[in-house]
Amino acid sequence: MASQIARIFYIDQKIRSIGSVTLKQIMEHGDVASATAKRDIETLKYTISAPIIYDRKLRAYKYSEEFTLLNYAGEQLFMFYVLARGLVNNKSYLPLTAEYARAVISDKIKELLPEAYQQISEKFLYTSSDYESIDFSVLSIILESLMQHQQCELEYQTKGKVTSQRVINPLKVVCYGTKWYLMAYCHKNKGIRIFLFSRIKNLQLIKQFFDPDIWAAELTETVEDSFGIARGEAVQTATIRFYNPSSYYVKDQIWHSDQVTNVSTVDDDLHVEFHLPYAKPEELIGKVLKYGATAEIINPSSLRKQWLEQIELMSNRFLS
Repeated sequence: MASQIARIFYIDQKIRSIGSVTLKQIMEHGDVASATAKRDIETLKYTISAPIIYDRKLRAYKYSEEFTLLNYAGEQLFMFYVLARGLVNNKSYLPLTAEYARAVISDKIKELLPEAYQQISEKFLYTSSDYESIDFSVLSIILESLMQHQQCELEYQTKGKVTSQRVINPLKVVCYGTKWYLMAYCHKNKGIRIFLFSRIKNLQLIKQFFDPDIWAAELTETVEDSFGIARGEAVQTATIRFYNPSSYYVKDQIWHSDQVTNVSTVDDDLHVEFHLPYAKPEELIGKVLKYGATAEIINPSSLRKQWLEQIELMSNRFLS
């Protein structure tokens, strides 16, 4: 028997493709009784607010007006399943000791898929070649801290391999790219700072409690204000221009929710410009350098200068 979500996707797809669907078709497709099929219609009408009506002439259900909420919903759910299955099968996140959980999670999500998509799901694969394994002893303490609103002590290793002692109030965990970060109020810096999981050492709880709501507004702003995981005080707008062939690859990419993309053609060469907010330059420069000579930081001048300095450093180091 198909899941209710899969049956609702079927009803919506049938109406959009041929204009209507009968109760018998729903029953046969989902292998359900008449009462169950009618409940699916009621869910579609009253829970999802679809304008579905019964047409006595057609003896079938149809939409009384255009309804687009579920457009490509099955396809979106399918891609979510592919991503979730890839993560579940990553032993860094769900180790071999959780084999039963792995199967249950994959099967439960797969049950939601339309039957036709279930049959081809193995033809899609999500994988990542760049991820860091999680120290679950660190994660365990972070979970306890977040649940109990309890402060932590830790040693943190910076990029220069300098270790510093910190007392923090853990507030939020973020997965950016394929790496896990802890956002916390740092008593040493007296502000919200971001800690990469893999650089956290000797983490332990201390008997001091805090109210996380104090930093709620600042935390939201920190998460949403600019590109990347590294945040700073002053948010600026960067302009990045891409040339052929990278311009064709990135023209549909979104690096930030507030990004503005401009596309133009210059001498038969496709140019794509991203305008997006950023606070700290390191991550943005690193991402632009990934595209080599086919990407250029245009503005602001200070960001462009740092980008050019990085190129010069690489040239001096590797071409000297």
